[in-house]
Amino acid sequence: MGVYIRTLIDISRTVAGYKLNLEEFDIADYMGQIEAQANSLCLTKEICLHMETGTDLGTFKADKLLLERAIMNVISNALDYSPPKGTVYIEVQKPDNFLQISIIDEGSGFTPEALHHAQEQFFMGNKSRTSNMHFGMGLYITGSIIKQHNGQLILKNSDKTKGAQVIICVSG
Repeated sequence: MGVYIRTLIDISRTVAGYKLNLEEFDIADYMGQIEAQANSLCLTKEICLHMETGTDLGTFKADKLLLERAIMNVISNALDYSPPKGTVYIEVQKPDNFLQISIIDEGSGFTPEALHHAQEQFFMGNKSRTSNMHFGMGLYITGSIIKQHNGQLILKNSDKTKGAQVIICVSG
């Protein structure tokens, strides 16, 4: 019940818009913290994490907590859809004045329907996930956070793994 209530609160915050607390931070340090969190989740699911970061990423200005939430939503989805003993790949780059984070899993990828609707409220491509306290809000919330950062959430299937690829691209 508590998870459901928090989800309803998130819906209302998403609709009203999040209040951004922008601060400048070192990208490499920040992604190191994300990697530590993701590694903990990967260990519990016996999934390997492979993270590649570009060189000289420098600093970036964003709401660290909301951006972390968006990234971790995508990583959590990648873990849920990864096969046992699979790998989740995270690639971080900073072309021009953008921070680009690509998260790729080795699952079955997005269906054409999911590619079209995955960022909508309550959409769940895999109906079996309803029993696992999933409400179809993760990518909707992530997309809202990214839009408020003047960014874009790109969904596609990876050429590398044929699994899902979610690219978070925010300007700073």
